[in-house]
Amino acid sequence: MNALESKLTAALRETGAEIAADSVPPLVLDPTRHRPRIRDGARRRRWMTRLTPLAAAAAVAAVAAASLALSATFHGRLRAGGPAAGPSRGAPVGGPGALRKVPPYYVTLSPGSQTYILGGQRAEVHATATGTVLATIRPPKPLRAFTWVSGASDDRTFILAAQRFWPIAPGNRGVKAQNRDNTTPTSFFEVSFTPSTRSARLTELAAAGQVKRSQQLAGVALSPDGTRLALDIRESSRRQSIQVISLASGARRGWRWPGGGWVGNSKPYGQVLSWTADGRMLAFQQWSGKFDSTAHVRILDTAAPGSSLLAAKVVAAFPNKAGVLTLGGENTLITPDGNKIVVPTMTQAPKAPYATDREITEFSATTGKIERSLDHFRFSSPAGYQDVLWSDPSGSTLIVSDPRGKADSAVPGVLSGNRFTALPRAPQTNQIAW
Repeated sequence: MNALESKLTAALRETGAEIAADSVPPLVLDPTRHRPRIRDGARRRRWMTRLTPLAAAAAVAAVAAASLALSATFHGRLRAGGPAAGPSRGAPVGGPGALRKVPPYYVTLSPGSQTYILGGQRAEVHATATGTVLATIRPPKPLRAFTWVSGASDDRTFILAAQRFWPIAPGNRGVKAQNRDNTTPTSFFEVSFTPSTRSARLTELAAAGQVKRSQQLAGVALSPDGTRLALDIRESSRRQSIQVISLASGARRGWRWPGGGWVGNSKPYGQVLSWTADGRMLAFQQWSGKFDSTAHVRILDTAAPGSSLLAAKVVAAFPNKAGVLTLGGENTLITPDGNKIVVPTMTQAPKAPYATDREITEFSATTGKIERSLDHFRFSSPAGYQDVLWSDPSGSTLIVSDPRGKADSAVPGVLSGNRFTALPRAPQTNQIAW
């Protein structure tokens, strides 16, 4: 990100922090403009996520107009960006044996005919090794869209968040529909997948209740044993919290964020919450809201006393500026053993043509120091997209999404021994869970 983009990012965030989330209607962006080839718009959303931490911020007309102009310039540069340069073309190609090191099934959100919908009009269960769709789940009426997905460690139990959806017309004609989409409640459902019959049962989780306004939901993570649900809730710019709900009893425990900035992301942008295998430690993203828009990865001990997120340990900090190591994707994960934080990172040159290095970086959860870097790409311009989607217990085998040498595509695959094996027929999205 260059200096102009950083200034615009900071301006939007600072302005958004001063506006109540429900005080103005959101800006409607024409969904047909600047649509990248990645099916769910991951690259466009990643940049816009940094620009609009609250839906209300997008309603500031003067700044939004500038953001549209800059978006066109920025994405034109992405599309024009050259391929990975020199020897830094990512991890070498691995063999099909790597597919046996990861869970056999995953659930992803499919947009259906409304390709610009945030989330999906249906959820699909896929076989990891082949990409075959084994089961399809649609939201019960009157709900029409799934917006978040998360999975338990048994690879059979998943959580879906769902809401009503009104198709959004281009331009100002879609303002009312988008406002309804942002303010309608969100409900939660459990998916139980049975491989032998290729069937998926959808059950509403009454104990989880509803989130009053869908735009308030900024992150979802099912605990590994499937008994608790962590939610990142943003009631307003001044009222943010992480809540953990017992799915058996409905009992809740919450931790408030009393500082500035914000916690998590926006619907449904990325996997910003993740659990350790024992269901105790919860990693999350927290953004400073200052001029450099620094992103922090923190770890919360959910068994410790207290109710403030300030008690959560800062493991790593990523200033959102050129010339330093910064956050390069939407997702951040803690490994199930709790020893590492896995982050897509990038370093962008401060001057044109803004050459960019991207890689997957593992940090010690104890010291915050880098332990290893994997899948390194170098682009001659601010290009490419990379993210982390899943980790085995130790972080030795990952599922990531990377550009495979192209500036405008992202390929999900298994990264093991710093070798990359693409997942057959996998959709290009980060709305995916194992």
